Amino acid sequence: MNKRTGATPENAIERARRRSTGWVRRMAPAAWLLAGVLLVGLLVAWPVIAFYFAIACLPTLAMGLIDDDPDRRGMVCVGTLNMAGALPFVLLSVTGQFRANPLLFAPAYLFPLFGAAIGYGLYYFIPLVTRRIAKTEEDREKAALGERQQTLVDEWGANVSTVKLDFSRSDG
Repeated sequence: MNKRTGATPENAIERARRRSTGWVRRMAPAAWLLAGVLLVGLLVAWPVIAFYFAIACLPTLAMGLIDDDPDRRGMVCVGTLNMAGALPFVLLSVTGQFRANPLLFAPAYLFPLFGAAIGYGLYYFIPLVTRRIAKTEEDREKAALGERQQTLVDEWGANVSTVKLDFSRSDG
């Protein structure tokens, strides 16, 4: 309990969570409006590039449809790498340095797909790897505590491992 504010840590965490979601929810309509204006501008200025970008980013759409996380972490992970694969071809086409039509150029689709595949891999396998590392650390710590307990039993006797200690304060 915080002496100054009288708030418990749970209340502080809940208040911080409400503040952050409130900001995100307030900004969401503006972000959608800005994205829509940019997409319409892209469609009007460069329709071929807009069509290529829509096809190249289909893995992001698929992840957006199956992602049940409220923060959309899967869609962000897949989408950023997917768009990173498509962006070089978009920028080269816009600047005129890429003379071929990106709709007809096979690597223009392979790079975004490889990026999306890496995003899917990161999203699904990183939690598995981190759980495995945490389990290994837990087993190592458990073994170290078991060795320490055995050392104490050897030093103080068998009662050390079976005695229940009560640390509650009854100063009242």
